[in-house]
This record gives sequence, C-alpha cells and structure tokens, in this order.
Amino acid sequence: MTAFALDSFASMAADDRAHNVQASTWAAPPLSAIIGAMVMGTLILLIACFNLTNTAIATSSKRLKEIGIRKVMGSKRTHLILQFIGETMSICFLALLLGICLTDLLIEGWNIMTMDMLRLSHNYLENPAFILFLICVLIFTGIVAGSYPAFYISKFKPVTILKGKVKFGGTNYFTRVLLGLQFTICLIALVSAIGFFQNAMYQREYDLGFDIRGSVIARVNNEGEFETYRNALTSNPEILSVAGANSSIFANRQHEAIKHESREVDVDIISVGEIYLQTMGLKLLQGRDFIKDSKTDQGESIIITEKMVDLFDWTNPIGKEVIWRDSTRLFVIGVIKDVYTMGLWREMEPMMIRYISPSEYSQIVVSAKAEHVLSVNTFMREQWNKTFPNRLYNGRMLVSDLHEVLDLNINIMYMYAFLGLVALVLSATGLFTLVSLNVIKRMKEIGVRKVLGASMLNVTRIINTEFLVILGLACLLGSVASFNWCNIIMATIWKYYQGVNAMTLIAAITVLFTVSFMIIGYKILVVAMMNPIKTLRDE
Repeated sequence: MTAFALDSFASMAADDRAHNVQASTWAAPPLSAIIGAMVMGTLILLIACFNLTNTAIATSSKRLKEIGIRKVMGSKRTHLILQFIGETMSICFLALLLGICLTDLLIEGWNIMTMDMLRLSHNYLENPAFILFLICVLIFTGIVAGSYPAFYISKFKPVTILKGKVKFGGTNYFTRVLLGLQFTICLIALVSAIGFFQNAMYQREYDLGFDIRGSVIARVNNEGEFETYRNALTSNPEILSVAGANSSIFANRQHEAIKHESREVDVDIISVGEIYLQTMGLKLLQGRDFIKDSKTDQGESIIITEKMVDLFDWTNPIGKEVIWRDSTRLFVIGVIKDVYTMGLWREMEPMMIRYISPSEYSQIVVSAKAEHVLSVNTFMREQWNKTFPNRLYNGRMLVSDLHEVLDLNINIMYMYAFLGLVALVLSATGLFTLVSLNVIKRMKEIGVRKVLGASMLNVTRIINTEFLVILGLACLLGSVASFNWCNIIMATIWKYYQGVNAMTLIAAITVLFTVSFMIIGYKILVVAMMNPIKTLRDE
C-alpha cells in the first residue's frame, strides 16, 4: 500500500541535500539590495535633517529680538530649547503625514514594477510595530534636525541680543559640513542609479556561452512523444533546429563528482541527444561533436567546458579519461566554450556533456532567432494543445531568466534614481538657501565693490568660492564612498557584473555640478541686476 506524509518545511532543504534530491526553492530577493535601500533611505532622511538644520540656523536672526525679550521676561533656556525642538517636531509630523500619503502611491508603483514578486502592503494601523517605528523616526528626526539650532540660539545673553550685537546667518563651519554631507550622499545615490543602469546594459549583452535568447525547452515523457511533437513543429520555418535531451542547461542538470587520477571535482552534468550543440549555440573549440547513433559515444564519450580543462590543468584534453560514479570510464572527445549554467548570479561551474539515445529523451529543445522566439513559443503552445490536449503546455523561453536579471537591475536603478532625485532636490534647496543668505549678509560689501568697479567675475569669486570648494570636497568623498558602496552591493547580488567606473563617476558629478551651477548662476544674475546705490542707501 502506498502512503504519503507531509515533510517539515523547515527541514526540507536539509533533507534534500542529505538524499541528493534534485529539488530547490527560489531564493528571496537579494538581502543586500533591501539593506542598501534601507541605508540610502536613512541617508536621505539625514539630508532632510541637515537641510532643516541649515535653514533654521540661517533664518534664526529674525527671531533674536523675540528670544531676547522672552529671556528678559524670565523665560528659561530650557523653555526656549523645548519650544524650538517642538516647532521642528511639528514640521516633521506634518511631513510624516504627507510622506505616508505619498508612500501609498510609491508602494503601488513598486508592486507594478516587481509584478507582485515582492508585493508590499501598507496596512499601517494593523501593525503596532510599524506605528512604533514611525513614532521613533519622528522623534529621531525632530531631535537631530532641531537640537543644534535650539541649543545654539538659546545660549545668547538678552542684553547682547537687544543691543543688536548678535548677528549671524549665511555660512559657518557647521553649516558647511552639513552642506558637504548633503552633496556627498546625493552623489552616492546618483552614482548608484547610473551604475546599475550601466550594469543592466552590460549584463544584457553578456555572452553566457550558449544561445539563451533563441532557445525554448519543453518536457516530454518518452521518445514517442518527442517524435510526435517534433513532427508537429517542422512546419514552422522560424524554427531553426530541434534537439532532444534528458537534462540540459537551466533544466534539471545534475551536479556530481568525477575523478581524474587522484583529483576529484564536482561538475554540472547534462545528457543530450544529437545536434544539441548546434541547437543551443554551444561553441566547439577543440575535438568533435557526438556522432549520430554512435554506441561508443553513448557509452564513454563526453564533451567538456574550458573551466573543466583548467581545473584538471590539461594542456591537451582530447582523449583524457575521467571516472564517474566510481566505475564508469569516460573519455573527452571535445571542448566547448565555458557555459554559465548558474547565469550571472553565482560562480560558473565546470560542465560535462554526455550523449544519450532517443529512448532517454525527456526534453525537446527548440532553436530560433532571438526576434522570432516569442512567436515560436506561441506556435509551440498551439501545437502542444493539439498534440497533447489533456496536458498544459510546459515550454519555457530561456530568455526569461535573462529578463529576471535585467528586471532586477532596472528596478534597483529606479529605486536609486528616485532616491538620487530626492537627495538632489534637498541638496539644491540647501545650497540655494545658504547662497541666498550669504549674498544678503554681504550685500553692503558687494555694493561697495560694484561702485569701485569690481567685475562680476570678481564678485562671483568672493561669494561662491567656498561653495565650490565644498562641492569639490563632496565630490571627492562621494566618489570614493559610492565606488565602494556600489561595488559591494553588486558583488553580493551577482558574480559577474560591471561595477562603477570612471564614466559612472563623471556622469554623476556632471549632473551634480550642473544643478549647482544653475543655482549659483541664478544668484549671480540677481546680484548683477542689483543697483549698488540702492543697496548702500538701504544699509
């Protein structure tokens, strides 16, 4: 009597490995990509805090008399500190409410972008832990953004304030550091967005050693089904080649140990029929292909990849003997170009190809041009439904695995592009505020210089030199940080990728400088149109 029992989900993976069961579950989205988004989100939050801090310090001169009068009337410094932090907290609370509303739209966009592979929900009130997290974020943001202005402004003595001896605004060492950090974080986000886009283009054209873009694989039960289905497909002129296999690239391959002399290595093993190399676009570098219906090739011949040659340190691999499953002697008859059986995600494995008879076929492999593969797959589905009307079509275009890589790249690129845009807007706002207040603070000096005949180039240099220095240092620091950041993130997701290079950094820095020069240029235009006589009379 046959009996069935449920296996424990927690122990399923361990049991499969112990019994060498060829089954696995798909991995979750790369943890590094999720952690990277969290880190970048935190950095963007810090930019917002820095921006609010800079703005509060720069505009606080308008409240000096209020502070002086309150101190004369007996207000304690503690009260002033709590007031300023409370005002900042109120602004942050309103921003939090607006952010929650915008998050609903962003989550819907994310779910559409990931096609429900990583679906997010936003039931805030049903998750007490998330509500607590939002409260902690609110408190953290309010304290970080409001503490320095509160302590800095409340420390002045009332007599000094009321006599008008306290004047501040524009820039100081603290505001310069905050502005530099804003641009550094902004550059990291921009470099990440451009870097992942470049990597997507690089991996899209990456040669995996076989024709992944024009291949379709479907499962059949036996040789009879294979022959029947193959005959049904011959009428389509877009189908270039049809081959049979028992296991193949990206489809039920084995992973076992083989020996040569005293050395043993684990290799991927696939079992294929005639013209499989031609159908899959595998490139034969040395030796020959399998001979049709050759019993010798079926019994003892193998074709291997370059990496397997390198593992055994063979200079002339043709004719070399390996032992499989302790007793089966196999001889190398050919060498093909390396095949990335694990895609671009993990280390390429060495591969060994065996030749089998049609009686062992369990797969049908179809080749077409890349531009025709979709229509060929549709045709295969139609013929399947006619040939096997009681079974669902199980064909799979191998290019879908490549699309998974590209989709991940593009989705991460969109994420960093959004974060980079937010960071750029916040940094540009902070720069505009500081440049404006710096101009206001030095208005009399600018008027005197213009009356004495100073050129606009000279005035521009005096006003904006410090900002250009800040921007240059931020680009230097941001380039180093973003180079290491992006390469670490990519290395944890893929084994084969294109990391950040000089062109990536140049493109991101160009964007940053362009936006900054537009802001500075606008303020220079305002100064150029200013009447110096009116400025001096007002002063």
